Amino acid sequence: MSEINIQLTRKQQEILLRGLRYVRSSAALDPKNWNEEVDEERQRHYSEVAEIETLLNGAKIVEPAAI
Repeated sequence: MSEINIQLTRKQQEILLRGLRYVRSSAALDPKNWNEEVDEERQRHYSEVAEIETLLNGAKIVEPAAI
Protein backbone atom coordinates (compact mmCIF):
# COMPACT_ATOMS: atom_id res chain seq x y z
CA MET A 1 0.00 0.00 0.00
CA SER A 2 1.36 3.43 -0.87
CA GLU A 3 1.80 5.93 1.90
CA ILE A 4 -0.17 9.17 2.08
CA ASN A 5 -0.29 11.99 4.56
CA ILE A 6 -3.70 13.16 5.69
CA GLN A 7 -4.85 15.74 8.14
CA LEU A 8 -8.25 15.35 9.75
CA THR A 9 -10.30 17.05 12.34
CA ARG A 10 -11.26 14.88 15.29
CA LYS A 11 -14.86 14.75 13.96
CA GLN A 12 -13.71 13.61 10.51
CA GLN A 13 -11.59 10.90 12.10
CA GLU A 14 -14.52 9.70 14.22
CA ILE A 15 -16.82 9.59 11.17
CA LEU A 16 -14.33 7.54 9.17
CA LEU A 17 -13.68 5.12 12.04
CA ARG A 18 -17.43 4.69 12.59
CA GLY A 19 -17.81 3.92 8.88
CA LEU A 20 -15.06 1.31 9.07
CA ARG A 21 -16.83 -0.37 12.00
CA TYR A 22 -19.94 -0.57 9.81
CA VAL A 23 -17.92 -2.05 6.94
CA ARG A 24 -16.42 -4.67 9.27
CA SER A 25 -19.85 -5.55 10.68
CA SER A 26 -21.37 -5.89 7.22
CA ALA A 27 -18.64 -8.38 6.27
CA ALA A 28 -19.33 -10.38 9.43
CA LEU A 29 -23.07 -10.43 8.72
CA ASP A 30 -22.76 -11.31 5.02
CA PRO A 31 -25.00 -14.38 4.67
CA LYS A 32 -22.55 -16.63 2.81
CA ASN A 33 -22.41 -20.31 3.60
CA TRP A 34 -19.30 -20.92 5.64
CA ASN A 35 -16.32 -22.64 4.08
CA GLU A 36 -12.59 -22.11 4.37
CA GLU A 37 -12.45 -19.85 1.32
CA VAL A 38 -15.17 -17.58 2.71
CA ASP A 39 -13.40 -17.50 6.08
CA GLU A 40 -10.07 -16.57 4.44
CA GLU A 41 -11.79 -13.83 2.43
CA ARG A 42 -13.35 -12.39 5.59
CA GLN A 43 -10.03 -12.50 7.43
CA ARG A 44 -8.38 -10.64 4.54
CA HIS A 45 -11.17 -8.08 4.65
CA TYR A 46 -10.79 -7.64 8.43
CA SER A 47 -7.03 -7.18 8.01
CA GLU A 48 -7.52 -4.51 5.35
CA VAL A 49 -10.01 -2.65 7.56
CA ALA A 50 -7.65 -2.91 10.54
CA GLU A 51 -4.81 -1.49 8.45
CA ILE A 52 -6.93 1.52 7.48
CA GLU A 53 -8.02 1.98 11.11
CA THR A 54 -4.38 2.05 12.14
CA LEU A 55 -3.65 4.73 9.54
CA LEU A 56 -6.60 6.82 10.72
CA ASN A 57 -5.68 6.46 14.37
CA GLY A 58 -2.21 7.74 13.53
CA ALA A 59 -3.47 10.62 11.36
CA LYS A 60 -2.48 14.13 12.29
CA ILE A 61 -5.46 15.75 13.94
CA VAL A 62 -5.93 19.40 13.08
CA GLU A 63 -8.48 21.69 14.59
CA PRO A 64 -9.58 24.91 12.96
CA ALA A 65 -8.28 28.03 14.61
CA ALA A 66 -10.66 29.62 17.06
CA ILE A 67 -11.51 33.15 16.01
